[in-house]
Amino acid sequence: MKKIVYILPLLILVVLSACKKEVSPTNTTHQNTHATSDLDGKWNLVHLYGGIAGINENYASGEIEWTFNTQNATLTVNNTVGNSSYYSLPSGTYPFQQISNSNQNYLVIDANELGQFVISGNQIFIDENKKSTGEGACGFYMELER
Repeated sequence: MKKIVYILPLLILVVLSACKKEVSPTNTTHQNTHATSDLDGKWNLVHLYGGIAGINENYASGEIEWTFNTQNATLTVNNTVGNSSYYSLPSGTYPFQQISNSNQNYLVIDANELGQFVISGNQIFIDENKKSTGEGACGFYMELER
């Protein structure tokens, strides 16, 4: 019984410390000098990675499309791959908003904060680990392209 008392906290500590932020070329800080209207238009989800399992999924252009309309604050998703085990936003139209905080922008979709986003050229990088309320761990990173 004494062994269980010592092993259980150790096991919990190992599991909780397993979440770490991966360092990759697309995980660098980008300067966002674009207005919200730069979100307008069609974007293709091309890469989803991270999470506690360290997944790495690539999508072909057109498989998962996000179309932002800042005039009416809606995001229309066209998901032709269905629900993978990691990406779960089905086709449909969702309300969205942007939270701006100290030169950082955060994306809220259907009243759920997705994470910090940065527009760099014709790409959007979304980091689910960075929220307007602070940083977390084990979230996903998304890359979308025009």
